Amino acid sequence: MKYKKKDKNYVLEDLNFSIKKGSFHAFIGENGAGKSTTIKIIAGLNNDYDGNVIINGLNVKENIEARKSFSYVPDKIVFPGGINTWEYIYNTALLVRNDKEGLKVELNNLLKKFEIEEIVNRNPNKLSSGQIKKVLLILAVLEKSKFIILDEPASFLDPTSRFFLFSELERMNKEGITIMISSHILEEIKKYVDSVTFIKKGKIIWSGKVKGQELIKKYNEHILGDR
Repeated sequence: MKYKKKDKNYVLEDLNFSIKKGSFHAFIGENGAGKSTTIKIIAGLNNDYDGNVIINGLNVKENIEARKSFSYVPDKIVFPGGINTWEYIYNTALLVRNDKEGLKVELNNLLKKFEIEEIVNRNPNKLSSGQIKKVLLILAVLEKSKFIILDEPASFLDPTSRFFLFSELERMNKEGITIMISSHILEEIKKYVDSVTFIKKGKIIWSGKVKGQELIKKYNEHILGDR
């Protein structure tokens, strides 16, 4: 896959990697390496590229069903106006679920676990960065997708919420859900991930299986090794 901004050189070039079904995959790189751009392409938010993104055998650029097969937790988002936080989460989750009563129970339980019950009547655009992140994470859990893509999901979260986030992701992964996560905090994610892809200056420099401290060693070898 290749991608370039208008009238500029390629930002991403010869991008080629795969994520095994059921894995907990880390997508790692320094600031400006192309992580968020790549993730947005995978999530179907940017179609201006050469190549293919295939999820469960479906081409994301060409098939709308491919885009319905995953949940995406962005680093930043602008919410619609005229709606409160509870309504936003509930109505968005209803797009992929039809069990209204069960959804309400789960939503209220997650709001309690993430300790943001008090913000349900506020417009989500008025929330703090940490509260917004919690809203997006709750939605991802409620959508019950088999593949979840998360771009820096722990940023702005307090320690308690970070613990609950990774506990929830670990639980879902053990149930067979594929996780792709972008993060700068390697020590935090090394206990959860089983594979990793490193990107540097818009190119994939290594991709493969890792376990525990191997993640740190591979990062030092492939990201820091040429310095």
